[in-house]
Amino acid sequence: MTLALFPTSQPMGVINSATNLFGIEGGQRNRGVELTVYGAPMRGLRLLGGLALLEAEQTKTAGGVNDGRDVIGAPKLQANLGAEWDVSGVRGLALDGRMPHTASQHADAANTQKLPSWQRVDAIVRYVMNRGERAITLRGQVENLTDRDYWASAGGYPGMGYLVLGAPRTLTVSATIDF
Repeated sequence: MTLALFPTSQPMGVINSATNLFGIEGGQRNRGVELTVYGAPMRGLRLLGGLALLEAEQTKTAGGVNDGRDVIGAPKLQANLGAEWDVSGVRGLALDGRMPHTASQHADAANTQKLPSWQRVDAIVRYVMNRGERAITLRGQVENLTDRDYWASAGGYPGMGYLVLGAPRTLTVSATIDF
């Protein structure tokens, strides 16, 4: 288990609407806590979980108009849970699942637009074959198993707000060979 408490601050870059020039105007202050837990509660089962709580606020904004408001794209809570299970009776076969969750987040500096929270379910199958001194690993992964539509995050590149669309159900197949 790990626990981290942190305060950080950084300047914010913006494009001045009057001059159309990039500059540093204001900043942001971040305070948070992050907890990660991992381990094997029983043979063949591995768990990994995490929780992050974040307070990210704007400071020293132009004219103080957005001081104290949330930073664009900074959710107050993110949580992840993952589990990997070695299938008994089938040497080299493992099933893996992940569930990330992201709380709502603001999409503009004035905090008038908000993206809803989202969660996703991912599933992975892994099979490892040993061929002499070499291992061949085959993987199949389905991200966003339920094919949920969601906005993954918002961004605020200076003067250019944007949204990031979450990926649809995506199947990835891969193979790796140790040598």
